[in-house]
Amino acid sequence: MVDWLGLTRFVHIGGSVLLAAIFAFRRVVLNPAIASVRGGKYTASLGSCFDRLAFWGWMTVVCSGFVWFGLVAASVAGEDSLLAIRPETLELILFRTQFGQLWLFRFGCSLVLGVLFFSRSSGSIHGLFAMVILASLAGAGHAGAHSSIAGLPALAGDIGHLVAAALWPGGLVPLILFLRTETRAADAEDWSLVADVIRRFSNTSLVVVAFLAGTGILNACFMVRSPEALFVTGYGQLLLLKISLFFLMLGFAGWNLLVLKPCVIRLASVHKKPNLPEPIALLVRNVVCETVLAAFVLLVVGFLGVTPPPVH
Repeated sequence: MVDWLGLTRFVHIGGSVLLAAIFAFRRVVLNPAIASVRGGKYTASLGSCFDRLAFWGWMTVVCSGFVWFGLVAASVAGEDSLLAIRPETLELILFRTQFGQLWLFRFGCSLVLGVLFFSRSSGSIHGLFAMVILASLAGAGHAGAHSSIAGLPALAGDIGHLVAAALWPGGLVPLILFLRTETRAADAEDWSLVADVIRRFSNTSLVVVAFLAGTGILNACFMVRSPEALFVTGYGQLLLLKISLFFLMLGFAGWNLLVLKPCVIRLASVHKKPNLPEPIALLVRNVVCETVLAAFVLLVVGFLGVTPPPVH
């Protein structure tokens, strides 16, 4: 039987990470690179591509959020669908449960962000709300279910883990979009911008990967408690799968960092080329492979959220 709740969590978490990643990538990597290489001048096609991707990420968050709430509410009420729930029961779930209150908060933030999409407000405000939407997912996880003081470190670790994921691996999707858009024009200036973006993204990813590893270990220690539980419980086995996928991603990331990044940086000083250079083509392929692995990681995370951990 298909676990629709786990799949819905996967889609919702993926949309939330993507939404925050677009603004984080522009703020931390792309904007500084463009300011350095092109004096802050954006190309219209690149800006519109990021705007469209952000909008579809927002739509994914909103739509999957409704489905997620409907599945949880129906499960709590013991009904087959949201439409079968009595109004007073629905009100109780929405306003008197932690999940319902968190859902209302996140839906409110999503509505505000939707309004901002149609206004001329600063991109920094968009990014702030996108990050809040992502970080608040920690309250819907296992760490958020602990009301005691002892659960606060795990909750803080989850929040940090989610925010960091917006930079890597979340930033891989906007990186692919940037590479696809910019490498169509193969002049020396574009190679310089590509090289600068790759350099900045690599430096940021190094810090983020270390942080993700640290917060991941913290979360595992809190939820699993013993090495044996990694092998004999469903939660532990899913966690091992997630760790394995993470190391596969690191393999591609290491290849990009140690082999392809220096080649791309050297291209910045080479004369105009009519075709896409092999190092950049390989880089795009590797980043796509990383992104596919990241999607599987998020799929595992979706099912981890509906699997009781050993600590429970």
